[in-house]
Amino acid sequence: MNLIFGVIILAMFNLAVRVIWASCLQLLAILKTTIATINRYRMQRSAKAAVPVIMPRISHEVDWEVMSGTVRREIQLRNGGINREAERLEAQLQAKLKTIELFEADIQIAKLERELLKIKPVAELPEPETKKRRRTKKQTETVMVAESAAKIPSQVYQLREALKGNGLSMPISDTARH
Repeated sequence: MNLIFGVIILAMFNLAVRVIWASCLQLLAILKTTIATINRYRMQRSAKAAVPVIMPRISHEVDWEVMSGTVRREIQLRNGGINREAERLEAQLQAKLKTIELFEADIQIAKLERELLKIKPVAELPEPETKKRRRTKKQTETVMVAESAAKIPSQVYQLREALKGNGLSMPISDTARH
């Protein structure tokens, strides 16, 4: 029985030594690759610092005035592209602001139309019919209310066109002025 326990303990000790040895070898391999990476990085940095900048040799004589003019034109072209981009963005902003103004005007128009609908039924209240003469008066009053109601949509249309700024010059009636 002691022999069996001894063999088992010896096998466990052997297994533990193998695990420790494999772990140490893996740790050694990791350290070697890390050191190699650090050395390679150091060598690249020192190589960049040690190597002087070599300008290519130009075979012909250089006209520095022409070269400076070319560089100046390139810079102006690049800056011009930036300016065009800024102008394009400014135009987009103006278009969006105009659209917002149109929406606000539409909201105001809708409010005014709602107020008009509140007022309009009050203006068309039927009068009691007792005589035929009053019927003719009633008809003339509804005709007058209909005329004023017909003027309102043209005023709304004129306001919308003016806010859009389509360049349409419509004659503005005295009732449409504020």
